[in-house]
Amino acid sequence: MPTILSTLSPPPAPTALLADGSAAGGSILGNPMIMMIMMFAVIYFIVLRPMSKQEKDRKKRIEGLKKGDQVVLQGGILGRITNVDDPKVAVVELAERMRVRVLKSKIDDLQDSVLKAEKDPPKKDEAKKDEPKEAAKKAEKPEKEPSKKDEVKKGGAKKDEAADEADDAEDDDKDARKGA
Repeated sequence: MPTILSTLSPPPAPTALLADGSAAGGSILGNPMIMMIMMFAVIYFIVLRPMSKQEKDRKKRIEGLKKGDQVVLQGGILGRITNVDDPKVAVVELAERMRVRVLKSKIDDLQDSVLKAEKDPPKKDEAKKDEPKEAAKKAEKPEKEPSKKDEVKKGGAKKDEAADEADDAEDDDKDARKGA
């Protein structure tokens, strides 16, 4: 005779129904942890690594400052190094006989490298972005409306009497203005 407990328990479910949907031959991209790791790797190689490399190069240039170097301060002020005796402070001449003590960490970069970066021509994508702006500016400018003389010239040899009278009236107006 069956016991009461054995009759109350549900029958065992097939193993296919208990699976969470991932099969042994499933895609690796379906795993959210692997997707997060891959996204971090892409961001690291596209954004973080080049930025850290640029920062290392800038720090190397700042450490190698010497008297007479043209520099750009973080506020965009241009100056010339006159003294770098202190390891953390440099004296920058902004104008003739106008010197300022500046922390080396606040020197943005050498003037040549900053200006060189600004002189680089825009990339093709940036040029395409500027084209619609230029077209919009041209569209905003009203074109010169043709005068009656221009309309008459377009007609060529077939001038009608009304056009001749309009020309005579304009000539009379000009003569009256000259005389006044």
